[in-house]
Amino acid sequence: MPSTSKVFTLNNGVKIPAIGFGTFAGEDFEKGACYRAVKQALAVGYRHIDTGWFYKNEEEVGNAIHDFLKEDQNVKREDIFVTTKLWSHLWDPKDVEWSLQDSLRKLKLDYADLFLIHWPFAIQKIDNNTMEETGLESPIWVIDQEEMNNPQRTWRAMEKLNRAGKARAIGVSNWLIPMLEGMLSWAEIKPTVNQVELHPFLAQDDLLQYCREHDILLEAYSPLGSQNQTNTMTNDSWSTGGERVSENHVLNEVAERSGNTLAQVLIAWGVRRGYVVLPKSATPSRIESNFKDIDLSDEDFEAVNEVARTRRYRFINMKKEFGIDLWPEDSARQGT
Repeated sequence: MPSTSKVFTLNNGVKIPAIGFGTFAGEDFEKGACYRAVKQALAVGYRHIDTGWFYKNEEEVGNAIHDFLKEDQNVKREDIFVTTKLWSHLWDPKDVEWSLQDSLRKLKLDYADLFLIHWPFAIQKIDNNTMEETGLESPIWVIDQEEMNNPQRTWRAMEKLNRAGKARAIGVSNWLIPMLEGMLSWAEIKPTVNQVELHPFLAQDDLLQYCREHDILLEAYSPLGSQNQTNTMTNDSWSTGGERVSENHVLNEVAERSGNTLAQVLIAWGVRRGYVVLPKSATPSRIESNFKDIDLSDEDFEAVNEVARTRRYRFINMKKEFGIDLWPEDSARQGT
């Protein structure tokens, strides 16, 4: 039985598990590790798997889901919520359909539960498997300004896939409030989800409030912060002074006095704030413990909120690859 059965309801009525299993691990991840991690996640009760075309692991994810369903006859395909994403060189409407079909083929699925536009950037392509690169160290991709200026074309193709039943829900990832405002003015089907970086060092209060008011559910990637990155700036009011999320003494005190792991505290904090949380791990014990259903006391919830109020640091920023800084205010604040 799942450790948690908490769900949210998207604006189209589709139910989405509050805790999902993230699968991005980079190209250096050991072959087969993603398969084992997803299989373990499903075994301990996760029913929400998050992947993407760019992750290059959809075949392993699909094999894990396929094998798990074959072994456990009590779980059906419709019990597992699967998300995949459209990468930035596939914004052309005909490529949008190709991308989802390619992902579904690798995943061994007939439909996706959620299909997201991965980044609000379009880049030029050579073919369906190769992105145009500049040849320079930075940026490494060539922006397709024409496609970026016409996101309606891409979204119309997403809407078509939704209406056809190939994606039960559609949404975006890494979109800012002005982008969402523009989209809501012309979208025939409003996005159900905006997946963004969210953790106590980047609480995203304004975005959370905006999406709540417009019935768009946030999803948190990197909800545990980063295990190997710190903010090195120390002379700014938002500075974390070089801390890692995992080393913050207040957060660790909350975990200790509540008898939970720090990861469990951060996951519970996110769910209580009202959004989907997507932890990831390759370690079986952590995969299982991250899925434990806990409720934070009001005191502990407020202690985490206080940490969030005095910090703002973004660990994920693709400005080098895209050549565009989506969050220049954070870069200025962090001295980058």
